[in-house]
Amino acid sequence: MVLVQLHSTGESQSFPYENLVWLRDTSVKYQLMEATESDSADRFRLKALAYALDSWNQTTGALARLDVDPLPHQIDLVHSIMNSDQANWLIADDVGLGKTIEVGLLLAAMNRRRQARRVLVVCPASVVRQWQDEMKYKFNQDFAIYGSDFKINQIPHWTRHDKVIVSIDRAKLDAHSWIFDASGDWDVIVFDEAHHLSKIAGQPVTQRYQLAESLQRLTDNFIFLTGTPHQGKTDQFINLLLLLRPDLSRRFEHIFTDPSVVAEIVLRNRKSLATDANGNFLFRGQDTNLVRAPLSESAKDFDRQLQTYLKEGYGAADAGGNTGRAIGFVMTTYRKLASSSIVAIELALQRRIARLRGDDERSVQNMTLSDLEEIREAFQEGDDGLDDLGEIAGDYVGATPFFEDEQDQIHDLLTAARVIKQDDQKLNHFMEHIVAPLQRERQKLLIFTEYRATQEYLVDALRKRYPQAGVAQINGGMSLDEKRRNINRFNDSAAFMVSTEAGGEGINLHESCHILVNYDLPWNPRRLVQRAGRLYRYGQRERVIVFNLMADDGFDSRSLGMMLDRVHSIAKDMSVVGSEFQEGLETEIIGELLERVDIASVLADNKVMDINRSSTEINEAIERAKSARCQQDKLFSHIEGYDPQAAAIHAFGQEDLLAFLEGILPYKGVRIRERQYNGRVLALNLPEEMRGVYPEFGERARGVRVTVDRQLAVRNSDLVPMDFASAFFVDLIEFAKSPQFKGEYAGLRGGESGALGIYKLRWQNDQGLPRWEALLSVFLPQGSPYTSNNPPFFSSLLRNGVKSEARPSTDNPTERKAVLERLEEVAHRELAASCSALRHPNDVVLIAAADVIAE
Repeated sequence: MVLVQLHSTGESQSFPYENLVWLRDTSVKYQLMEATESDSADRFRLKALAYALDSWNQTTGALARLDVDPLPHQIDLVHSIMNSDQANWLIADDVGLGKTIEVGLLLAAMNRRRQARRVLVVCPASVVRQWQDEMKYKFNQDFAIYGSDFKINQIPHWTRHDKVIVSIDRAKLDAHSWIFDASGDWDVIVFDEAHHLSKIAGQPVTQRYQLAESLQRLTDNFIFLTGTPHQGKTDQFINLLLLLRPDLSRRFEHIFTDPSVVAEIVLRNRKSLATDANGNFLFRGQDTNLVRAPLSESAKDFDRQLQTYLKEGYGAADAGGNTGRAIGFVMTTYRKLASSSIVAIELALQRRIARLRGDDERSVQNMTLSDLEEIREAFQEGDDGLDDLGEIAGDYVGATPFFEDEQDQIHDLLTAARVIKQDDQKLNHFMEHIVAPLQRERQKLLIFTEYRATQEYLVDALRKRYPQAGVAQINGGMSLDEKRRNINRFNDSAAFMVSTEAGGEGINLHESCHILVNYDLPWNPRRLVQRAGRLYRYGQRERVIVFNLMADDGFDSRSLGMMLDRVHSIAKDMSVVGSEFQEGLETEIIGELLERVDIASVLADNKVMDINRSSTEINEAIERAKSARCQQDKLFSHIEGYDPQAAAIHAFGQEDLLAFLEGILPYKGVRIRERQYNGRVLALNLPEEMRGVYPEFGERARGVRVTVDRQLAVRNSDLVPMDFASAFFVDLIEFAKSPQFKGEYAGLRGGESGALGIYKLRWQNDQGLPRWEALLSVFLPQGSPYTSNNPPFFSSLLRNGVKSEARPSTDNPTERKAVLERLEEVAHRELAASCSALRHPNDVVLIAAADVIAE
């Protein structure tokens, strides 16, 4: 038995010696100038190109079966992960830059290296189907949804499921019954919207965080995704990083004095800098407008009565105890509903007076303090059934009035509400000044509101006014399938989409719409950023327009409007760099400040609803938000996003694939019968012996049409895409790399005279498993003591045809061996330079070598 290290994989295996065949390796062929073929230069080019395409796909996934054209920042991010020493990363690209696509590319690259057989995706329930669809249709990977597509009754059944998606809330509830005890290890675990994995000092550890801690033990590749990694709370951010790299806990203690540690874990690209492959900025910008609706006299009267009611309610809450806390919760709930719409607060008051009058015969369960805390948690997470939550809190008090004349006050409020509804100025202004002009221009409109009561109010009004237009809707009471049907309807025919917060995160609505209205202003301004992210994302072809509708109908609405005005003013001042105003930067800063302004605390604490006090506190909250943003800038100062000017690697794409196909096909006996679509489609005649060999061609040998253009393949079902998911294409790659194809040595004409060596460098992890590899070209100019890595002419050589040259400057084997040693010395130096405590040398393979003769 002979122990052999395989150049193809880096693995070592034992073989019977009689099964081995001796072949002259590339170094011997170079020394002896062994190039017997007249087309050795062309074979050299195709061999090198085959290795280059394979290496590029292994480190980016960009040449796998995709229904997308990856963007430079996405390819660069995956390339960084695949070439890094560690596999646990926080991908923190801005909302809308395509983090799901980056994961798909990453999995495609890891699949090529056999590192992603078992994959678990944990995400919010609202996007589990979206994840499944994108993995299926964009990356040709079939994932099953736990709890929907399948359930596990017996532990051995887990062997049937290697690609799984589960909602984070389902996972945290079922954790001990399936994930930890039954599912086994995973090659990769992905957490989407990872900012939900919060752990705050002095507070109980959340179930979501505990889930992540437990899953950490089941994988060597832990990937977090979030567009809001640092939300102004550094300890919470550090706890998030600890889930990924607990070994760096000591360095996290000094994160501000050594922020470079963040760059070892976090990858981040910004919208304001993102470009396409041609260097054009991706995003066309966003316009945000604060629209003030007029206030009728009846609305002013209602507001005065409501503030009186709220202040007396808060006074009753001051009595303390669980009852006081419940009353305070109800008052705050009513304030939020009143800021949304007249129907939202009317419905809540109707339910309250029904309880007081004894008209509501529902049985009331005894509530505990923990029950109230659960209600508060749901309240803080923005449940779109907030009126229901407020009623539950009221149930804690039961039919006992909050204060002496509560029932009379509610009766007067309901009477006033009925008057307002007859001529709702906020709704009228919305319909006349926003909806009507857009309908005349046949523009679609996305409308956000916090609560279902307001949603139904708007849906009913739109259907009555525009019965033929079509109104879709999304809310938290819908199943995933219902939400998907409504999204498809909006993308297809419906003119309006009315969504509650259930559509504010993770759902894409930009395919046919670029205009958004926030009918109400949420107490958590971060939701405004998340809402805009449904439209302001990659693939949006128009400039996004956002209308924030504000009726000056109460203390809370005035405070929120004041906050937005000041944030926009500050962002404009901060967007001047040097002497130039940068529009994209302004949108970015507005988003970052809104993510951090804690206006909810300002409003909740101001129970007397004093606007002057609120003004001061808003200024202080914005200053804290600016400070938090500065903290993030400092922490992220060492993170470098994709920079096209600094990109040193050649990006391989359609042109390279086509050059390889056109060159290699004749060597396999395949005739290119015709070139179509400006050369992007090749009509082929296959040899008869290939009939039925490749599943993508079926039984055809004639009339086969292939393309490297993804979009053409999507539009024309008879075109066979050529990529690393094609058995035929992979066979061509392996054929060009094989010894039988030859091409290991050639004399080339072009560029500067000298010697060229092409090497595959490979590293292994601390368990001895081959994990990383890279392609390196080294050039030694004739008569020069200095070598250069990846010479500029190398990419051109791969793409274009090359000519053979009969004789180099020397044919002395000893001198040629010395040249080769110089080249290999550089290759070994590059291998050593990339080693670390986690990355160890595995192999240096000379793929091909050439003598280059100047033109």
